[in-house]
Amino acid sequence: MRELEEAGSWLEAAKFTLENTARGSERFTTAVAQAIHALIRANDALTVRFLRKRSSRHEDAAALFGDLVRQNKIPAPFASQRKLLVRASAEKSKYDYKGVAVGKDEAARWIRDTAEFIVGVKQILGI
Repeated sequence: MRELEEAGSWLEAAKFTLENTARGSERFTTAVAQAIHALIRANDALTVRFLRKRSSRHEDAAALFGDLVRQNKIPAPFASQRKLLVRASAEKSKYDYKGVAVGKDEAARWIRDTAEFIVGVKQILGI
């Protein structure tokens, strides 16, 4: 599934960027942006499979995930991940376009949360 492959590539890029000490602290902002891209693409894998559509705007990702929850396509324990998508779409532009500085711990948290989301998506999709 293309969306999930792209999500994995974005996540690997985020991990590499986080640990690339040849770069300065700006890498943490970039790593967060990459993790958010991974998160949205992983969500697209779910919505393409179950709804036959993907978000056309990043803000749509959480709404489409909510549709999946309402249709019982998402197991109850995973449904709370919608909060992560809401946060990602609300904060994406500040990392992508405004270059808001973040620390290593926050970048690592985004990467960890995104990795957990991708694991959940794979389980839901049976991959």
